[in-house]
Amino acid sequence: MDAEKLQLPITELNVRQPLVVGPHAPAREAIDRLKEKGAGCVLVVDEDGYLLGIFTERDVLQKLAPLPSAAADRAVSEFMTPRPTVLHQDDSIVFALHQMHLGGYRHIPLVDDDEKPRHIVSVRTVVDYLAGRLTESDLRHDG
Repeated sequence: MDAEKLQLPITELNVRQPLVVGPHAPAREAIDRLKEKGAGCVLVVDEDGYLLGIFTERDVLQKLAPLPSAAADRAVSEFMTPRPTVLHQDDSIVFALHQMHLGGYRHIPLVDDDEKPRHIVSVRTVVDYLAGRLTESDLRHDG
């Protein structure tokens, strides 16, 4: 694969609009949104649309699942990851992959110039992009 493709901005990816909830929304509401949309994360934003945190499938499994079911009625902000790593529109695809690798993230919010979240970059999105650009010679294994 041509390494230049990895230097393209992440806006070249088919990124998704984020699901959002407020910090006081019950965790159960965030979980319902995840299930409805088949998404891996929900962004938690304040009343002005600024990112406060990210609530992921991992948060459900690691933080909520061990608790009694009534815990899902508590605020999502109690279970979210606060101040998540973010990407900017001019960041490269390879930089996004690097950030995901360093942090062990599967989802990273993409923010605009005002630092408000506009999209979600997921590992799946990056892999789909790369797989779609593999050539036959990339797939050939000589050896």
